[in-house]
Amino acid sequence: MLVVACVPVMAVGLVAARLSGAAGGAADTAGAGSLPAVVTLAAAVLLIGLGTLPALGAAPSPMAVGVVGGVWAAASLVAAWARAADQVGVGVGEVALGQFSEVMRHGAPDLVAATCALAVIGWACADLITDTSVPVQSVAVLGGVGLVAVAISAHPGTHAVMPVLVAVHALAAAWWCGTLAALVLSVRGRSGWARSLPRFSELAPWAVLALVPTGVVSAIIELGSVSSLFTTGYGLIVVGKSVGLGLLVAIAARHRRRWVPDAARHRGTENQAIRRAATQLAVMAVVLGLAVGLSVTAP
Repeated sequence: MLVVACVPVMAVGLVAARLSGAAGGAADTAGAGSLPAVVTLAAAVLLIGLGTLPALGAAPSPMAVGVVGGVWAAASLVAAWARAADQVGVGVGEVALGQFSEVMRHGAPDLVAATCALAVIGWACADLITDTSVPVQSVAVLGGVGLVAVAISAHPGTHAVMPVLVAVHALAAAWWCGTLAALVLSVRGRSGWARSLPRFSELAPWAVLALVPTGVVSAIIELGSVSSLFTTGYGLIVVGKSVGLGLLVAIAARHRRRWVPDAARHRGTENQAIRRAATQLAVMAVVLGLAVGLSVTAP
């Protein structure tokens, strides 16, 4: 339930992004695809986390992977339809199948995500009902491919290095957020947290080290000047994301000093671990919602 609750919290971040964009004079270009985009991002992020759990000494439930993959597939198709409606200039219910096909022919990142999602469902089904042994890390790869396809299309930029920056930034954020959510969903008991949390804490700083510089450079390229941070809608959303990231780093540092040593010594209950993770996940969800808002705001 905690992981599911992150989706409406992400919507709060999306609303904050739209308000920030409006305050900076940015046109409201979010359209009908914003809410499906929130769900697709949440699902892809969680799948990346679930697929990398073996590196932390944990294993995801194939049933959970399949359910998240199904949600991702459905939301991606809805997002693709909403994208077509925005580009054609009609309501979501007024898009003809021919119009949808024409729009998708000129670039269909949501369909790439939907295809990856269907492959995730296939992995889950194969794992549950056959003796086929495909590493669960393939789920993380599929989640990453779908995530990057959508992220790059949302931040095309004007500089050749932008796709690389966006991809690294998105994958680092997805691993950090998705893995913590996956731990909450999959790890049980003191021994599970004692095994997995310290390893997560060792790897998380590397994600932050990839996240921060790529975000800073991307913002510099897109905005062009420091003053644009406070005079444009795009800049205000970047400021909001930066504040959220700073808060996340502070929470993570506090957890690294207190929670991680306690967990390693088998102190505290599973419920206490989940409550501590909930604080960080809530802030992560708001920041991810801001990221969705940023993706539909012009610099």
